[in-house]
Amino acid sequence: MTAIRGDIHPPRWSESKQLWIAEIDLGVGPDGRRNRIACTSRNRDAAIAKRRARLMEIEDGTYIPGQKPKVSVWMQHWCDTIAHERVKPGTLANYRSYLRVHIRPAIGERRLDKLTVDDVRHLHAAMRVKDVTDRTIQAVHNTLSKCLKDAVREGIIRDNPCDRMDRPRARMEQRGAFSSLEVRGILATARDEGPKSYSRWMASLTLGTRKAEMIGLEWDRVDLDRGLIDLSWQIQRIPWRHGHGCACADGVRAVKCRHREPDAPGWMEVRHASNGQWFTRPKTDSSKRALPIPEELLVALREWKEVAPATTLGLVWPDDRGGPRSAKGEQAEWKELCVRAGARPLTLHSARHTMVTLLLEAGVSPEVIRQLAGHSTILSTRNYMHLGQDAARQALSVLGGYAPQ
Repeated sequence: MTAIRGDIHPPRWSESKQLWIAEIDLGVGPDGRRNRIACTSRNRDAAIAKRRARLMEIEDGTYIPGQKPKVSVWMQHWCDTIAHERVKPGTLANYRSYLRVHIRPAIGERRLDKLTVDDVRHLHAAMRVKDVTDRTIQAVHNTLSKCLKDAVREGIIRDNPCDRMDRPRARMEQRGAFSSLEVRGILATARDEGPKSYSRWMASLTLGTRKAEMIGLEWDRVDLDRGLIDLSWQIQRIPWRHGHGCACADGVRAVKCRHREPDAPGWMEVRHASNGQWFTRPKTDSSKRALPIPEELLVALREWKEVAPATTLGLVWPDDRGGPRSAKGEQAEWKELCVRAGARPLTLHSARHTMVTLLLEAGVSPEVIRQLAGHSTILSTRNYMHLGQDAARQALSVLGGYAPQ
């Protein structure tokens, strides 16, 4: 318990401020200046009550001195210094967007230590007025909670109001898996379009790879002799920041800076691909993996390599100019293929779910599937496991044996 130094005098009336002032004298601080805390109110008893509450905070170690920043100021600082070193650029870009589009307009002017549960609810309501999805509201809430948790940890505020309320609920959109019939249709349609399309989409369906892994796949990481594929790099877009010591004037965008550099944390390993696209390591060590190439895919890759144009980056499936394909372009091309094949136009990520599901139906161990998919835990893999109709029908048919003959 902290001892209170100095005297506690009776409250005094200030004519200039028209307030009662009840002071706490904490003696001389490390800087040699007198350290006083003034508790003010128009009512004498209220000023005394404020001082009594402040004394209790000082004694139990929960008092935090200094002017507290506004929510928007702290969150901007949090994005620039704390979250910047913790998360990857894509996630950080989402955080900055949440601050700019939702948090700053709704509660950005609130002082951090005055933020209440009602303020957070007001943020949710303001987003609903904009017709924002429940999933986005949940994501913004989670980001704000992380930001406030760090403010508590660093002694800026005493507690996190998000901890005193329920997290907003969101209806999660289920990512489905394609049926075996749909897979055959997609591959048959892709084969008719040529070796590039056939090998590209077969790789997603048979290896269960992530989109960024396929965009960034290089020929020198595809061993066609041994039948192995190295998934230790991917391509992602990273925003620019001004270079160290640049002489750019205020207001000049980072992309225009002559000494610009990728806005990535120091621990992140990157190498340049094209414009704002960079080779990066996968998000976890489990994602760095070497997979055996199924025989059908091996044949398709050999056929494609025979006619594939040489490119500077050595990408397996480059765009028409030899550079990395865009994530949006990949998604659009995939959905168009599904429609032509008569399959449901699910997202490209559903090909990854399909691989996991088909392996599960084939009786492959979940632990083996986890390693093939590059998941860090078996719990992550279970989110990708879907029960196919054929497997469900076969399983339920066992119960038919109990029916009377």
